[in-house]
Amino acid sequence: MKSDSVGDPDASSIGQQPSLAADPPDLGRSAAPGGRGRRRSLKFAEQYGLLVILVLSFAVFSLLLPDTFATTGNIKAMINSQAIILLLAIAVTLPLRSGEFDLSIAGLMVVGAAITAQLTTSGYSFWIALLLVILLGLLVGLINGFLIVKVGINSFIATLGMSTALGGLAYAITNNSIVANVPEEVRAIARAEFLGFPAIVWIGWILVVIFWYVYERTPLGRYLLFVGGSPNSAKLAGLRVDRIRIGAFVACSLIAALSGILLAGNIGQLDPSVASQFLLQPFAAVFLGATAITVGRFNALGTLIALYLLTIFVTGLLLFGAQPWVSDVFNGVALVLAVTFARLAARLNGRA
Repeated sequence: MKSDSVGDPDASSIGQQPSLAADPPDLGRSAAPGGRGRRRSLKFAEQYGLLVILVLSFAVFSLLLPDTFATTGNIKAMINSQAIILLLAIAVTLPLRSGEFDLSIAGLMVVGAAITAQLTTSGYSFWIALLLVILLGLLVGLINGFLIVKVGINSFIATLGMSTALGGLAYAITNNSIVANVPEEVRAIARAEFLGFPAIVWIGWILVVIFWYVYERTPLGRYLLFVGGSPNSAKLAGLRVDRIRIGAFVACSLIAALSGILLAGNIGQLDPSVASQFLLQPFAAVFLGATAITVGRFNALGTLIALYLLTIFVTGLLLFGAQPWVSDVFNGVALVLAVTFARLAARLNGRA
């Protein structure tokens, strides 16, 4: 199923020269008193509205729950709890920008964690586990890309089937049991602290910066949008569409598989049944993030803002005494609303 990538880049950004015969400026509107200021205000609200909501929601919960919400420990806990989700969310922006879904990310991550936990607790070198996890990510990405791009299978169906298969593989690797006592060597990779935050958090933040740069400052970011919005036009423009689409799946799978190592190290054990807990939130964050910063397009900074906004609301509700099931309900509703808002934002920007 096409993700209906939330936007197409302009033709001029893919190597074509912008037309000199552009539409004439609306002199009346430009000269209207306050017209330019209103447009700037609307653009600011459109780009940074989600960030403003995040700040306001944090302030409101801090005022209402000063002894529980507005504490250093709780803030760190909220950020740390979303580290893995952030990695998966950033990974999934790749196929989404190219016009496809990848539902196999959570299952792939758990298999990567299972390989790491099982091998290292059995006395094998961490580097052997790392090599196998990298090979796993590359293999799954290539299979997904081949089935979807070359064979033509719907990406939703193909990656959902892959996710199910990977879930079974995780159980096979762990012998249907929880693998405990992951070695300190693996735990240190995820837990080593710097400036008060564990390495897994910093890795996610660094990945956000890298993907922001790639999406907003390199031709590859524009190519992904062009391919996702109009593959046929992209081919006519000379882009290697199939290679770009397959590459998006491979890169996404590689990040998801490596996230499994961090998952095993961060928790210190591996339960093969946890994949379902990591599937909904990344997509909710990515789609909601498409309504911020680069409106109408899947982007890294918007994803980060959206993820922390959802975390603030869920944490605040739980601290108010809400039942744990509220988290699933809230994230499910947030995903539906996020997709709706993303499509509306794309239409309002003329990129739907």
